[in-house]
Amino acid sequence: MANLTMLIIVVSLSGMLFVWATSSFGAYTGGAGYWFTSRSIANQERVSLEAVYFGSTGPSNNLVTLYVRNVGTTPFTVASVYENSTLYQISQSPIPVNQVQSIQIFLSGQTWAHGDLQSIRIATIRGTTVTATWVS
Repeated sequence: MANLTMLIIVVSLSGMLFVWATSSFGAYTGGAGYWFTSRSIANQERVSLEAVYFGSTGPSNNLVTLYVRNVGTTPFTVASVYENSTLYQISQSPIPVNQVQSIQIFLSGQTWAHGDLQSIRIATIRGTTVTATWVS
């Protein structure tokens, strides 16, 4: 009789475990599917920093012009640019495929000097980033 009782308990617990597992995995599948779908769109973004020109406005060297090309398969919008770890928010139209867009940044609180290394990071709205180092 004890063996039969133990068998019934194991079978009922196994059934409850199966029901819990299938419902939990079903809930996680929806979120994972959305994440993979959004990342596949972001993976189609290819940002290329074509050229960087350093200029001045008046007596201080505080102007940087970036030329960003879209070499991916989907348009993207540049959200921000980091110049030596200083954040500059950008508000521009999306860059179509195979097109170049210039972005001008007026440096605040910093200037560039001839021959210095400048670290530039570009971030899109979907989170794609590209980092390059240029000599001013």
